[in-house]
Amino acid sequence: MREAVITRSAEINPVVITQAQAAKPAEREIAIRGFINERFGSTYGQGLFRRAVYNGSIELRNPFQKYLVDFFTYAYWEVKARSDQQIKTVNDMLSAGMDSDPDILFSWLQHYDPVTKHKSAVAGYAVYHTKTNEVHVSINDPERDVVEQWWLDARACANPGLKKPAFIAANVDLNS
Repeated sequence: MREAVITRSAEINPVVITQAQAAKPAEREIAIRGFINERFGSTYGQGLFRRAVYNGSIELRNPFQKYLVDFFTYAYWEVKARSDQQIKTVNDMLSAGMDSDPDILFSWLQHYDPVTKHKSAVAGYAVYHTKTNEVHVSINDPERDVVEQWWLDARACANPGLKKPAFIAANVDLNS
């Protein structure tokens, strides 16, 4: 099934990546943690609902960078597109037919500075397939020297809950 995601990803990304390039691990270490959104379906204003199925973080090493993700179904993710690059990404996903699969969740990325607690939107997205447990992350953040893509296999956590992830995807051993 990995080849189907890679094929789709190559179609939706302006940079064509061959399977040989995708198979070799990215130089940079990455860990993604997805948490069940405990507030899913609740309101934060009149007629405004929290629609993210999962919240989470993407952490990179060497140097350390942290990005935040909110995984939505396609319909809710699509309307959050603001920039021209995001609209192009939405159109690419639509033309690849990814909008019709209810098992695929999408997220825009926000860079998180843990010192100032400031969040800023960056060019990039994450895609999580809930049935195959595959995650694709594309980050285009030249300001912080992060212009990379990853294809990762996620693992479901045994005891998800409050402050415990529901899934983890990484290209390194997290015990080290």
